[in-house]
Amino acid sequence: MHRSKLSLFSRLAAAAAVAAALLVATAPPAASQAAGGDIAGRVADKTGAALPGVTITATQQQTSFERTTVTGADGTFLLVALPVGGYTVKAELSGFGTVTVENVQVNVASKRSLEVSLSQAAVQESITVVDEAPLIQNEPAVGTVVSQKELENLPLNGRQFANLGVLAPGTTLGHNTDPTKPGQLVVELNGGIGRNVNYTIDGGDNTDDTIGGALQNFNLEGVQEFKIQTMQYKAEYGRSTGGVLSVVTKSGTNQFKGSGFGYFRDTSLDGKSESEKLAGIDKQKLSRKQYGGSLGGPVVPDKVHFFATYEKTLRDTNYPVDSGGIFPSLDKTVVPVPFTDELGTAKLSWDISAKQYLQVRYGFQKNSDKYGASPAAAPSALGTISNDYKSLLAGHTFQIGADQVNELLFQYSKFTNGITADSNQPFIYFPNGFTMGQNINTPQHTFQTKYQYKDDYSFGANLGGHRHDFKTGINVIHEPVLSGDFTTGTTGQFNALTNSATSPISSIQIFGGFSGQRTPVDEYSGYIQDDWTASSRLTVNLGLRYDRWTGFNLDQRSNPIWQTLATQTRFNTPALRPFQGGNGGVLKEDTTDFAPRIGFTWDTKGDGKQLLRGGYGIYYDFPYTNATILFPAGAVQSSYGLVYSNFDPHGIKNPDGSFFHPGQPLPPNQLPGASIPPPNEVAAPNLVSKTPRSYQGSLGYSWQVSEALGINIEAVDVEYKDIPFRFRANVDPATGNPLFPQYGNFRIWTNGGTNTYRGANLGFHLRLPGNKVTVQGFYTYSKATGITLAGADEFRITDRGYQSALARDTSIDPSDPLCGRCTGPLDTDARHRVTLGAVYSGPWGIGVSGMFRYHSGTPIMLGIGGTNRILVLPPGQGLNSGRTGSFEQFDLRVSKDTPLYKDVGIELIAEAFNLFNAKNPANYGSNGVPHAYAGDPNQGEQRLLQLGVRLHF
Repeated sequence: MHRSKLSLFSRLAAAAAVAAALLVATAPPAASQAAGGDIAGRVADKTGAALPGVTITATQQQTSFERTTVTGADGTFLLVALPVGGYTVKAELSGFGTVTVENVQVNVASKRSLEVSLSQAAVQESITVVDEAPLIQNEPAVGTVVSQKELENLPLNGRQFANLGVLAPGTTLGHNTDPTKPGQLVVELNGGIGRNVNYTIDGGDNTDDTIGGALQNFNLEGVQEFKIQTMQYKAEYGRSTGGVLSVVTKSGTNQFKGSGFGYFRDTSLDGKSESEKLAGIDKQKLSRKQYGGSLGGPVVPDKVHFFATYEKTLRDTNYPVDSGGIFPSLDKTVVPVPFTDELGTAKLSWDISAKQYLQVRYGFQKNSDKYGASPAAAPSALGTISNDYKSLLAGHTFQIGADQVNELLFQYSKFTNGITADSNQPFIYFPNGFTMGQNINTPQHTFQTKYQYKDDYSFGANLGGHRHDFKTGINVIHEPVLSGDFTTGTTGQFNALTNSATSPISSIQIFGGFSGQRTPVDEYSGYIQDDWTASSRLTVNLGLRYDRWTGFNLDQRSNPIWQTLATQTRFNTPALRPFQGGNGGVLKEDTTDFAPRIGFTWDTKGDGKQLLRGGYGIYYDFPYTNATILFPAGAVQSSYGLVYSNFDPHGIKNPDGSFFHPGQPLPPNQLPGASIPPPNEVAAPNLVSKTPRSYQGSLGYSWQVSEALGINIEAVDVEYKDIPFRFRANVDPATGNPLFPQYGNFRIWTNGGTNTYRGANLGFHLRLPGNKVTVQGFYTYSKATGITLAGADEFRITDRGYQSALARDTSIDPSDPLCGRCTGPLDTDARHRVTLGAVYSGPWGIGVSGMFRYHSGTPIMLGIGGTNRILVLPPGQGLNSGRTGSFEQFDLRVSKDTPLYKDVGIELIAEAFNLFNAKNPANYGSNGVPHAYAGDPNQGEQRLLQLGVRLHF
């Protein structure tokens, strides 16, 4: 029943979008601007009759940037692609008094609506009014705008602007799980872990095409504002099944303005972490310095402006080792974890003429960190990370007619990553999660070079007595370098049976050769969209998008695993059946990625204060290579593979009958000898034949209760389809023995994963008179279930990082990983979420602000057993049947801004993170006991106090 309803809804949405496409074909094309915003409105006389021919002029208050248009026959107007900021909007018509609206705020990726009323006047007269931005969601998309005031005043640990993305309904702040992003915080939403959020900076793509999610970070001092849309976004946005985060960086103004800042932390200012208490040790060393500055101003007043910023972070911390008693000599050992990070941007903007605007922006980031730091990691299990990012963007806006604008954008970006091993000792994994020896993910490197060409065109028209704002655009991304290497496991990987230093070993794997992957890709996208003003109270958004990705047609006919599976007839299981008949030798790419979208906003009372809104759409995710062809490509492009394997679920023994221990001569190899190591990866024929997609629907209600309070509520539903995932396949579920003894326990990368996210959001925005107090926040109740338990946007069905058993990439039934009992609540399934952010601007330059975050416990597996071949659950227990403890954190910021001379001032800042020192246990084992707490690496912070000073002018 559910599937048939979804299919019908999809067909209706597609029909509506195609109708919009046909309509657009009769008019000049149109565009969007992810780096700016729009002003749309209507001008009428005092009787409410439309006034055509009114000249509308919008002037940015700080730069004198100016754009002009004229109202149409229905009195409507549209100014698109305006740089973000505050505007003065003037409406003029002969015989009528001029009306000037001050302080009209244009937000990134948003449309600001204005209603202007003119009165007839015998003599020239002028009326000035001050605009108040609405407090409610006035479009179908679910999300929020984070303003510069919030960026500057809310407490932000590490000064990462994306932290405030958690002000959007249904979101959670997490740590990027990929080793190439040390210390990067991510916004998790709709059941995902942040991989399916598309990031745009000044309209340019900022998505990591290897691992998904954000690529380069940008200095908070250089960010003007951003908007996060968690679902139901328009056709102009793509490359995401989850959400879109659109950022605009700062530009210079007609005044020279700048800042110099420094933030400092020290051991004496922080609280004691739970891990330190349990280990019975003193607080570990903490020294952190973060400093930098910014400068912007005019090159040519009213014409050319510049803005530049730089920031550096130096952190020196330690963590205590806790092996759980396995190695008493290691327990309480203090391990240093140094970190450095540099960020810089420079931007030049040029208002060339009354119709043309150019911006050029350069950004870079360099950092280094330790990889794998955790109380459950011995010093030998660490690696060293280094990253280098660069990007250059140029954007040109050309106003062709009164409401016709073309936007052209070019961007070049480059990313280089390296993760090297800190030791060459054999890797040993214990059931309680403790590890020692060369880190399992080292050494490795990542390389990305990307060129982006984007052109958008916008046009407004009156058809059949109704306003239509058409948009269309194309986006081409050429990525000639998308490669890396992953030559890991060459010193051996050993799995211990028990939590003992003398434990028997159940599995030995040794890899050899060199693993290198080259997977260059290209993307071609186009969209058409119509924002149709069906009446003064109803707006309908119709759109159609198409995406095409090339470079995924991997030829794996030289892969011996594929050769074996393509010709075998002995095993006819759902996992192996697709290979029969020689299928999948050359992967077939998806060419059918049409994404229809429809939305509406209905002003139920006609006063703009009570809005019913909703919509539905299909959204495709860029199939980032780490989830698809990266490892299968390495299997055919390099000589890397498993050279030794030995497995015994009861413990591997030496020839004399004693249990084997690392360092002793290896028992006989269970793999046959080969001159070239056999690979350990193979792609299923369907891996890229269907692009990962989501079907998103929402229905919401917005109510401007008063001038001070706005309330938004919505019900949301996201169905994820064709999610790629990997699983261990070379195992007989009945015996645990290999099906193909000539290979190790190889992984099949396949498609068809399904996940579901359903939720209800209640959000509010409070703004007291004078803007002295602003508060926004939300409560979300949700449920996330599916196949890829690590997250709705993940490629792991199970992850050793979440369960303390040898169960990574392992299914209950390896012969059929999509079996009905293989579905459960996702690791991200927190049923309750709450986020609140408040800013108070008091007298005498005193400011107080706070952020509160909470989510209920998330699923874990209890009592699981098995090996890295088969996941075994206790009788009667389903997947992820346990729950962790809840998470909560309150952050506080207090500041005092003192004027020094004219526009020069100094701000003294004190910030407390996790003020009440919540434990926030994490990394639970299969016995339900946590192995990490707040203050441990990648686990948030114990109570920390940070002092800062900021000079501004």
